[in-house]
Amino acid sequence: MATIGTSGSGTINKPAEEVWKFMADPALLHHWVKDIESGGEWINGGTDGVVGSRYRVDYSYGRKTNEIVFEVTASESPRRFAVNTVSGPYPITADYILASANDGQSTDVKFEMVARSDSKFTAVMFLLTGWFAGYFMKRQLNKELVDLQVAMSAGVHSE
Repeated sequence: MATIGTSGSGTINKPAEEVWKFMADPALLHHWVKDIESGGEWINGGTDGVVGSRYRVDYSYGRKTNEIVFEVTASESPRRFAVNTVSGPYPITADYILASANDGQSTDVKFEMVARSDSKFTAVMFLLTGWFAGYFMKRQLNKELVDLQVAMSAGVHSE
C-alpha cells in the first residue's frame, strides 16, 4: 500500500479547550474541512471523548459524494484528537496536537496526515505523484486551519 503524508502547524486565536471541542465535533467539520458540504454526525452512540467512537460525513470530490466513516483513535481533551477512516474511499489517518500558547488565549496546532492508496491504480499514482501531491495536501491542510480560525471567530457552533 502506498501512502502520501504531510505535517504542518498553525495558531488559532482561541483557547485550546475551545479549539479541541470545535475540531472534535463532526457537526462542525463542514465549516473548515474542504469537500465536506454538511455537518457530520456521531453514529452508534459515539462521542468525542471516547476512543473507538465513530462518526460519518458526506465527502464530495469531483462529481461524486461518498459517505466516509471515521473512528476516533486518540481523544485527549484539550491536547490531541486523531481519527482513521474505517469505511468509504479516500483512506486517511489524521492526528492533531494542540498546545496552549503562553497567553492561554491562543492555541498552537500541529497536524500529521497520511493518505493511503485504496487500489492498485491509486498506489501507482501515489508513487508517481506523491512528492507533488504531498505539497498540495500540506497547503490545503494549512488553509483548513485558517478556515477553522475564521469559523471560530465568526461564532459558529453546533445546532
